[in-house]
Amino acid sequence: MIIIRFILIIYFTNATYLYFDRNSYEIFINESTKIYTQIALIKAISSPSISIQYELYGDINKTFYLNSFTGELILLNSIDYETISIYKLTIEARSLSLIIAPCFTELIIHILNINDNSPDINLIIYPSILYKSNIIKYDLNTYSTPFATITIKDFDESTKNLNLYLNDTEHFQIQLIREIKNNLIYILSTKNNSNLIYQDNYYLLLISCDNDQPLLCTNQTYKFYMKSNEYLCNLSFNQKIYIIDIKENLPIKTFLMHKITNKFCRNISYTIDDIKNFYIDSYTGDLFTLKKFNRTKQSIYIINLFVNNEFKINIFIRILDQYGNIPFLINKYMIINQKNFLFINIFNSTLCRPQIIMKNYFQLLSNCTIISFKKPPLGQYLFNIELEQQINHQDTFLLELKQEQERLLTFKHSQWIMIIPIIICILFVLGIIIGLIIIIKQKRYKFNQLCCSKQQTSSLSIKNNSADDKSHSNKSDRISTISKLKVYDDHELSLSQTSTAIYLVQKPSPPLSSLSPLRDDEGYSGSSNVSENHLPFESTIISANELNEQYRIHEFPNHQSTSSTYDVPRRYIDNTNPPCISTDASLV
Repeated sequence: MIIIRFILIIYFTNATYLYFDRNSYEIFINESTKIYTQIALIKAISSPSISIQYELYGDINKTFYLNSFTGELILLNSIDYETISIYKLTIEARSLSLIIAPCFTELIIHILNINDNSPDINLIIYPSILYKSNIIKYDLNTYSTPFATITIKDFDESTKNLNLYLNDTEHFQIQLIREIKNNLIYILSTKNNSNLIYQDNYYLLLISCDNDQPLLCTNQTYKFYMKSNEYLCNLSFNQKIYIIDIKENLPIKTFLMHKITNKFCRNISYTIDDIKNFYIDSYTGDLFTLKKFNRTKQSIYIINLFVNNEFKINIFIRILDQYGNIPFLINKYMIINQKNFLFINIFNSTLCRPQIIMKNYFQLLSNCTIISFKKPPLGQYLFNIELEQQINHQDTFLLELKQEQERLLTFKHSQWIMIIPIIICILFVLGIIIGLIIIIKQKRYKFNQLCCSKQQTSSLSIKNNSADDKSHSNKSDRISTISKLKVYDDHELSLSQTSTAIYLVQKPSPPLSSLSPLRDDEGYSGSSNVSENHLPFESTIISANELNEQYRIHEFPNHQSTSSTYDVPRRYIDNTNPPCISTDASLV
């Protein structure tokens, strides 16, 4: 039939024809074929008088080249079975003279796989058994401890021939758990944990071969630093975020969560950043509430948990309503100026259930945006927001519209709240300073009065002693041959801590005829190294009995006397009380 049809076509077209002898061509080439290699020759059948031009369609990556005049198909770029295993292209043959319609054929190129990829080994250690990112913790009380996953992959799809070897089967073992296409998954675990305690460093060699032609193998070496968990403490956080759902109006100090550590952890300190709403026991790690929660004001609390002052996990506390609806809004309250309000986005999502009319002034769009279609009055508006495609996700949002003046007034009040305590503190400090000054002045005034009273008492005693001495002198003047000196010592008149003031009074001498050869020491008090012949007579004082007396003050150093009969007393001079001199004494 084909021959008859071909003859009829030639007969009716005056021997002008153009066609492919096949509707589809299939070509098989090896993935290791070098580039610029001719892989096929595609020719169309036509009458000798027709010039044919070929064109290739469907080769997006320009992997092949088709000679438009000869029909030769050449490989331009390298091919890989693991990347693309089959190419489906279309070839067009058309006449340059456009006398006859073009013809098309399909070209299918199959890439043959060869063993050109060695197996790939990937080892992943479980974070839960890691201590300080490089120490593997094993349980000494068990026979084995799984600590890693090994994935073997062969891009040549030869998993049936893949295998895996270990160099240390005394301390390690593997177990095949899954085979997916060209992947093999093993679990690597310890073996004979009681024997691992004798050393800390272990070297493990993994060898994987595909057993194809040619044979390709891959080997990798790992070093493990292993410790028994009896000597380690690891916080067993299996996730970074924990979510705890609680009901509204729970009692204060409601228990929320236990500590997340193993029994080997000691000297651990737990802290959280939200200490106003929650409490955590720093030793046990137990978490409690500190107040009753109001879901309208805030329904989601984020707590950062720190262990030994290092951040570990985030804890989300969600407050459920009485129907068990889950909240999703973090910012639930906002104050906006009434004049500037047009819209507000309350949640970054496109899953909000739209509401055409809310509170007669607002509309909720599906992108969680609230808009106003007419100017709302001042006040507070509470909206119920729901999420579509989420079961039991419902929350509330409170919007408050205010005028600008009210907000400024609130701001001014908040400033005064900060300024008034500062002013009170300053006045309190000034009051303390003034009170101290008044107390010091009163003490000084009392001290001056006490000093003056002492001076007056001393002056009176001196006058009395002087009168007694004068009466005694009158009785003994008849037998006295030398002028007498009245010696008084008074430490209050001394200006130095190392000396004592002594004033001496020389009484008038009787006539020479009445002088007595005897020495009268009456009237002396104290001890001195100064003789009578060296007394200065610089000042004259008229005493009560109208006798002239010489008066002068002398200072003598304080020292311990060697005399057996009299010692100069040691005196303590208060530095805070300056020496006071009586106004009744005349000093020269």
